[in-house]
Amino acid sequence: MELKAIDRTDRGVRRLNAALSIYRETILAEAQNPERQILYWIDHSRETLADEFRCFAIQNEGDVIGYLQYSYFREEHIFFFEYLCLRDQTRPGLLPSDAVESIRDHLAQNYRPEFSIVFEVARKRSASDEWTADKKLISYFKRLGFRSVDFAYRYPVLQSYDGAVSYPADLMVSLPSGRKDLSSFEVRTILRCIYYKHYLRWDRPFLDAESFRKRELLINELYSSEVSKIGGDDTFGTQGDDRRSLLTRIAKRQPQITALLGKIFGPKMPRVLVVMLVMLGAQSLLGSSWMLVPFVLAVAAVYCLGEDTDTSRRLLLVIISRMSLSRQRS
Repeated sequence: MELKAIDRTDRGVRRLNAALSIYRETILAEAQNPERQILYWIDHSRETLADEFRCFAIQNEGDVIGYLQYSYFREEHIFFFEYLCLRDQTRPGLLPSDAVESIRDHLAQNYRPEFSIVFEVARKRSASDEWTADKKLISYFKRLGFRSVDFAYRYPVLQSYDGAVSYPADLMVSLPSGRKDLSSFEVRTILRCIYYKHYLRWDRPFLDAESFRKRELLINELYSSEVSKIGGDDTFGTQGDDRRSLLTRIAKRQPQITALLGKIFGPKMPRVLVVMLVMLGAQSLLGSSWMLVPFVLAVAAVYCLGEDTDTSRRLLLVIISRMSLSRQRS
């Protein structure tokens, strides 16, 4: 099982079409975005933005069996899983948790730890016109380590769907360090990220000025209504399987520091370690950090000579000029 990033190149067209087919089949109509909008954001996902938007096909031995779309809010260190659709025609029912293992691996290898994951499970309208929780889906995600939040959450109507201003959904989270409660500040932060940094930002490219003003007004009113339910000292509990924690398992998959250093320095790592040991030994012999400065400059000059590249030669000239200035001042 693996994650494959989706793009619109010729190579990725089959994967893209298969993933979007699963998306159309598994997501409620009132919770779907038009595919042209998804394609727009896929095309712009590699631009340098304050936050990150990514789409993946979940593959099993080359067959696409799922679709993952998420936003990563860098400042808040929160992931919002907009869509996580899983389907395997060779197995009945919901897909076992091995599909989620690939998601855990991706997050552990590409992001710093201690983040939170948030997503919505839209409620279903019954024959009696009542909104009921999707208990089967919620139970499934709880088995994977997610927890439902004790909060009456609503998401804004999508601009492509005619209906009410907002719809009810169950908010689910995975919190770092095995935590089970959310503070009032954290819930307000989650709402602000979802409403403004996801929904409103998503809609902006597709609306003219007047339509965007109306959309922003709708989001503002919904946000005000939601936060009015939150007191300053409120704490919101979560419901889930206490034996499972998604982020604890993700933390165990974090790459070791030696592997990260190896990626950064590559074949130069042994030389870097030797230089560090030499400088520590020199500081011990000299007995003063200030006396170590000219020694460090001399070692750096020798290293530059040994490296013998354009960059190292320029650095050598800078070091020589600094050492000359030091002699003139003395």
